[in-house]
Amino acid sequence: MEGKRTLDRAIGSRRTRGVSESVIRRMTREAIANDAINLSQGIPDEDETPPAVKAAATEAIAADSQYTITWGLPELRAAVSERYEDWKGVRYDADSEVTITCGTSEGIMSTLLALCDEGDGVVYFEPTYESYIPAIRFAGGRPIPLDITAGMEVDADALADAAGGASILLLNTPQNPTGKVFSPAELDVIADVAADEDLIVVTDEIYEHIVYDDAYRSPVEVGDLASRTVVCTGMSKTYSVTGWRVGFVLAPERLSAELRKFHDYTSICAPTPFQRAGVTALSLPDDYYDGLRETYEARRDRTHEGLLDAGLDPVKPDGSYYMMARYGTDEDDTEFALRLVREAGVATVPGSSFYADGEADWVRFTFSRNEPTIEEALSRLDENRWW
Repeated sequence: MEGKRTLDRAIGSRRTRGVSESVIRRMTREAIANDAINLSQGIPDEDETPPAVKAAATEAIAADSQYTITWGLPELRAAVSERYEDWKGVRYDADSEVTITCGTSEGIMSTLLALCDEGDGVVYFEPTYESYIPAIRFAGGRPIPLDITAGMEVDADALADAAGGASILLLNTPQNPTGKVFSPAELDVIADVAADEDLIVVTDEIYEHIVYDDAYRSPVEVGDLASRTVVCTGMSKTYSVTGWRVGFVLAPERLSAELRKFHDYTSICAPTPFQRAGVTALSLPDDYYDGLRETYEARRDRTHEGLLDAGLDPVKPDGSYYMMARYGTDEDDTEFALRLVREAGVATVPGSSFYADGEADWVRFTFSRNEPTIEEALSRLDENRWW
């Protein structure tokens, strides 16, 4: 570019102002640069993917690599409809109410872009997954955080007050980063508030099969929430295929028709071979999901024990494969996380990335990795601690 005139104007749209890069992905790059064990991004090891699902994808690459219908492969939409009726007790029409997206994140983004108007309030619970706040801002919405850090419980009065100025409620259960599972009583409160304020509810249920609490319920099983809810989920976590980018969005036809407009013009369709493999994944027997829960529960317990032994203060989650932990120094969370990856060889995520105001006193670990990797990470933490 030498010799060319540079742009003499502000760069970046209003939508991107105030939005920074993903901290989670930054910490993955830090892990690579420092040859550290990556416990920052929720990436399982390759051997976690069911062999039959990988084989189905391999076969599909040779046979079917062109576009599917924009809304998704008909066979996959039918399988999603059937499975989710079994799992959640709600029947979604495969043709008009099930959309296959490029991952759950695209499903959430398309939903917010389609259903959130400029200035609309969007209620969500903090700490929250870091992409929700930029997604709300990209859609022109007004973030309304409800901090549940203390006690990890929903305050009914606070929720009602916040919802009075909102049009959408964004809910993640089991929750990333805390692993909180919203209780049946809390979901009842959410259902009542959503009805009173006529809210659209957007749920991220990507960890729906990684739960350790028998009280777990999908929000659409509660009251009449299904009639006003967009469910965003997919293959990434349940089948350990985070790079395949196949999401499922289930919603009443009126809501689906709107979000499909954004999906159509931004993504066209999710990767065809991986959609084909999704049909195989959804045909796995019920004991697959029992085994998934059991293996992650064992890793959760070992990670919790190991972090305690290393002098940290972890909070044991009821779902997902993340664990928040406090540390005993005066460093801010970003400084602590960077020292951890560079000096102890373990990458984690500073907790501030999960809050709108960017302040926190804890970090997030993932236990999505296999047992030997987790053991090595715990050993490094114990041997290299300065806290």
